Amino acid sequence: MTHHEGGNHGGANYGNAPGSNFGHAPGSRFHGVVHDHGTAAQQEELRALIDGLMNAVARHHNQLADPDGASTAVELLREEVAGDQRPNRLMGFLTMLTASAGGVTAISEAATKVRDLVTAML
Repeated sequence: MTHHEGGNHGGANYGNAPGSNFGHAPGSRFHGVVHDHGTAAQQEELRALIDGLMNAVARHHNQLADPDGASTAVELLREEVAGDQRPNRLMGFLTMLTASAGGVTAISEAATKVRDLVTAML
């Protein structure tokens, strides 16, 4: 099995890659895993959810345990979504945001929606 970095996608391509040999018959096609960070619809939904998070942080700014930390976490999420979208970094920023939010339910719920979508995109 050959692992190829996917350029802008940073993903993996298994099978049908030059030099891959996964025991499939000559002439057959092996359709393996190509990690492309979700569909266009998922990408759009992710951007919309992060915009919603940003609005929730602005609305509840005075109620947050760490307003500056929450604002920074959402901005880092937005930057990560616009770039390589490394799942570990996205999850880390969501954890940072949840900790900064304290007990603000609107932000915790919005962060959970983002986390669920990122998990589905993996």
